[in-house]
Amino acid sequence: MSLLPVVMALLLTAACAYQPDAASGNGSRELTVFAAASLFNAFPEIADAFVAEHPGASVTFNFAGSQRLRTQLDFGARADVFASADRRQMDLAVEAGLIAGNPAPFAGNSLVVIVPLPGTLAGLNSAVNIQRLEDLASDGVKLALALPDVPAGRYALTLFRNLETQYPALGPGYASRVMDNVVTLEPNVRGVLQKVALGEVDAGIVYRTDAATEYAAEKVQVVSIPQGSNIAAEYPIAVLRDAANPGLAKEFARFLLGERAQAILKSYGFKRPAQIQSPSGSNQR
Repeated sequence: MSLLPVVMALLLTAACAYQPDAASGNGSRELTVFAAASLFNAFPEIADAFVAEHPGASVTFNFAGSQRLRTQLDFGARADVFASADRRQMDLAVEAGLIAGNPAPFAGNSLVVIVPLPGTLAGLNSAVNIQRLEDLASDGVKLALALPDVPAGRYALTLFRNLETQYPALGPGYASRVMDNVVTLEPNVRGVLQKVALGEVDAGIVYRTDAATEYAAEKVQVVSIPQGSNIAAEYPIAVLRDAANPGLAKEFARFLLGERAQAILKSYGFKRPAQIQSPSGSNQR
């Protein structure tokens, strides 16, 4: 569904309570899920399906960059489930003793370049017409990326290095020349999408699923990335050691790996992970 940029910004910087009608008045089992910002569209629908199978449950989301969520947990924030956009942030959570059991991959994603859609106000605001990957390194281009410690930002840096290595025609120092054009580093991938959609920058790197939203389709267009150079982003989920409701948390993690949730994720453009496994109930540090 379409979301106004201001509403999106507000929702993504604070915890977002999602309590479907099926949960109203049927109990007080509450589940708190810390989830990567790129899951903002898909997870509420998954919560709706989960609650339909677990009457009396309710789900509260905190959507933000995976690194911010992991840092919040490290500093004492309480939650039941952590869904990250990469393995690195999950591994750091495991090393910090925050995770119970073994994280399990539940979704995959990849990157795209987005530019303002011609004919829109954002398109009119952009003075640069980017049609090819080599254009990202041109003088005067304004590029938005997520912060380097955000999964999408780290993936973007790897992408530029891959392109430089695999496509010499892009010219020497391609990755450095592209990075010289970065004018803003956003705390999550949705911030990058908004910068491009509003015409504040000429291009940005986001997930394929972000570019596929109805909001994005009305404001941006995609410049394709060769599959061999692109990044295969893996999303793991885990139950947190200090979960207030560990039983319900395990049920949510199992549900996310099941066919109903996987179908919902697919409808939003996420890929099925190479291996689906059920989260273990054993403790892990």
